[in-house]
Parts: sequence; C-alpha cells; structure tokens
Amino acid sequence: MSKGTMVSLINERDVTRRRLLERIEKTTKSRVIAYLANPNASPNFIDHNDPVFLNDLLENIGDAEVLDVIIDSPGGEANVAEKLAIMCREHCKVMRAIIPNSAKSAATMWAISSDKILMGYLSEIGPIDPQIRMIDPQGRVTFVPAQSIIDSVGQLHSMLQQGIDPRVALGLIQKLDPAIIDVAQKAIAFSKQFAEKWLSQYMLKSDPSKAKEIADALSDNRRWLSHGKRVGIKEALDLGLKVEPIDRKTKLWKYLWEYYSRAQMTMNAMGTIKLFECRDIGINFSIGMQRVPVPGRPQRPAP
Repeated sequence: MSKGTMVSLINERDVTRRRLLERIEKTTKSRVIAYLANPNASPNFIDHNDPVFLNDLLENIGDAEVLDVIIDSPGGEANVAEKLAIMCREHCKVMRAIIPNSAKSAATMWAISSDKILMGYLSEIGPIDPQIRMIDPQGRVTFVPAQSIIDSVGQLHSMLQQGIDPRVALGLIQKLDPAIIDVAQKAIAFSKQFAEKWLSQYMLKSDPSKAKEIADALSDNRRWLSHGKRVGIKEALDLGLKVEPIDRKTKLWKYLWEYYSRAQMTMNAMGTIKLFECRDIGINFSIGMQRVPVPGRPQRPAP
C-alpha cells in the first residue's frame, strides 16, 4: 500500500467518525465533543496537556445551549479534571456527560460535574477514592489507595494492643511516612470536597444533603474495595446520581458505540494516546501530535 493510499484511508476514517458525531448531535439536539483515551497506550491519563486541546474544541463550538461531552478515560489528575469541568461549563447552559464505555476515577469526577450522565448497558463510572503515587522497594512506581495508607495506621495500633512483638512493631512504624499519611488524608478530603461541590451546584442543586451523601459514598474505598470497581447504570441510580439510560436498540446508542469503536481502532492504528474531537476538528495526542481539521470527502489516488 502506498503512502498516499494510507493517508486517504485515515482521512476516510476521520470523515466517518465525524459524520457519526453529527448524527449524534441531530439525535440529541446538542453540540458534542469527545475526549477518548487509548487503553493500549501510555500515558493516557488526564493531565496538564488536556486543557489546551480541549479548548480547541470548545472554541470551535462556541457557546451551546446543551453540550454533550463523550468521555472515555481511566482517570488521572483530579485538579485537571476540575479545570476541564470549569471549561466545559463556561461554554454551555446545560452539560451532559455521555459514557460509551468507561470513565473512571478523575474521569468520573469530570462526569459528575454535569447536569446528567447518559449511560448504556456497557457504560461504567467508578469510585473517586484517590490513589497515592509511591515507589516500591524495587524502585517501581505504584499507586496505593489513600485510604489504605491511613488504615495501615489503625491496623498497627490494633496489632500493638494485641501484644505484637515490639521489634516487629518498630519495623512497621519505620515504614510509615507521616508526610504520606498527611497527603493521603488531604487527597481524600479533596475528592469529597470536589464531588460535593459540583453535585450540589448542578446535578443535585435541589438536594445538597444528597450531594454530600454521594460524595462520601464515591470516595469510600472500604465500600468499593477496588478502585476499578464497576459502577453501572443500576449502581449509579442507586447512589442517587441523575442518570439517563440509553437503550441499546436506539439510534443514539448505535451511533455512539460505532463512533467509540471506530475511534479506538483509529487510535490503535495511528499510535494515538488520546483523541479530542468534534464534528469539525480532531486532535490526535501522540508522540507526533496532530491537529486535523475536518477533511472533505477524500479522493482515492489514481491506480
């Protein structure tokens, strides 16, 4: 296959995806932007680069009555997620988060800054209990739940009360870093504060006590046990979040899932880490990052 043919095929993929975004807009009567992470690439988490690229989409759209944000991400930096939420809210009166597959951790935090979350039967959000970056004895980077760090103090206290050998206790105490414990406590407080603030301001503005209850629940590592725990439609509704189920037989779900699937295939084919896209432009965030305007119908090269 020639280089020219490869470019044409990539352009054809772009055209097809963006036509699907147009169809979603016609179905929802809203403006739509998409933020998708490639699960097979790294670093694919929400980070400081994202506001610059998201701004391109929002400036292209301008002000919208209703803005639908398609989110698929494993999470990332909570402070950046809040900035993305602020940016989206600045460009619309009503914001809805659409989850085709998975929006976890900080991506869940972004999603709950909306007025409503749209989810299909394959969609999931997750707990927002913070993870603390640490280095293990082999020098590898690991992420430990903040609550687990705090709970380890209580476990040590319990072991001392049960008569553990003081030499063992001393060894365990030496592994506890007071600064890390403080960081863990503040990280948990921030997650709760974030969720309560945004839920009470938009999704649950008529019920601030419910907003606090949900914030506490989503931040509770002891409740979910796993940071990656699936919170589907039923679980989200049981929590009290405003969720609109998307029936899998509707045009909206079919357009949404086809768009998501095509986007994932394109990202894998191009080595893209994250894709920012609306019906007019797309930004492939990768080692060789590209801003790609919507192309016209590509002409196939002459044989």
